[in-house]
Amino acid sequence: MNNLEPNPRTAAILMTYQCVAECDECCFSCSPRLKGNSLNFGKIKSFLDKIKHIESIKVVVFSGGECFINFKLLVKSIRYAHDLGFLTRCVTNGFWGTSIESAREKIQILKYNGLNEINFSTGDSHQKFIPVECVLHCAIASVEQGMLTCIAVETNSSKKFKVEDFVNHPLYTKYIQGQKYSKLLKVMPTIWVSFHTNTVYKFDKKLLSGNNEGCDGIFDTVALEPRGDVVGCCGLTSNDISELHLGKIDRVELNKVLSSHHRDFLKAWIFVDGPKKIVETASKWMGKEAPFFAHKCLYCAYLYNNKQLLGTIRDNYESVKEEVLTRYLEKVVIYNSILN
Repeated sequence: MNNLEPNPRTAAILMTYQCVAECDECCFSCSPRLKGNSLNFGKIKSFLDKIKHIESIKVVVFSGGECFINFKLLVKSIRYAHDLGFLTRCVTNGFWGTSIESAREKIQILKYNGLNEINFSTGDSHQKFIPVECVLHCAIASVEQGMLTCIAVETNSSKKFKVEDFVNHPLYTKYIQGQKYSKLLKVMPTIWVSFHTNTVYKFDKKLLSGNNEGCDGIFDTVALEPRGDVVGCCGLTSNDISELHLGKIDRVELNKVLSSHHRDFLKAWIFVDGPKKIVETASKWMGKEAPFFAHKCLYCAYLYNNKQLLGTIRDNYESVKEEVLTRYLEKVVIYNSILN
């Protein structure tokens, strides 16, 4: 990696597409039935050994699917990442918090083996499968152990469960509110969009503001997904974009494929302006009105899967290329300076 490329800061390991839940609009269509879509330790170790040579990567995130389904593998992988010098984070739905005591037991094991942060997802869709009390049990155990903890609450116009409902829950007020460790817990709304249906939701404009910005995520994260693919980005629609899948972990030289990833002009343009502005620009070139999507990842999937739009970009990108690449280099300098 070099100073003319936006060096990745985060590595993500999607351990499985299996989940104990089957939420509507899950971005990866996770399900209890997807038992064969999981990583083994050999692939995880290979990925961690390779990213160790990318000095800019400081954090490894373990997710899924549901990464706690194979708890022994999760613990072993966190320990290995920790021993390599990485900070570690988990993303989970908290199904394992059936009681405060059982949650404390697992949190203690995870902390002992090097886990630094844990994130939970909850809301109407998750709670069809996982009671919010399970998430609260886990959150209580986590902050008690001094661990940074984040609760992401599904949010759109149709969702009844709100951030306020979490912080007003009796378990929260009894075990977390007013405690010194309450500062370790962040409860935040996260946009819940439609991936697989024609459902249209309404959103607070504050949640949509990031759509108008450049997308750091396309270069900020390198991921390993359950089939062994190295993915340049860990966005919600990354499995719908073949151009983001860079090769199999047991076959790729990571530095080479990432450098090739960074030299792709369309990806550089996404990094600078975001897919929404590119869709709007290309639509204008076509003399058409740009579609509206609630999330920048949906714009990205539309961009890469619309052959007419891609053809228009190929025919016209020279008119913006020099200006975009100038701003790209300016952003890379600022972006990488933050790492140093």
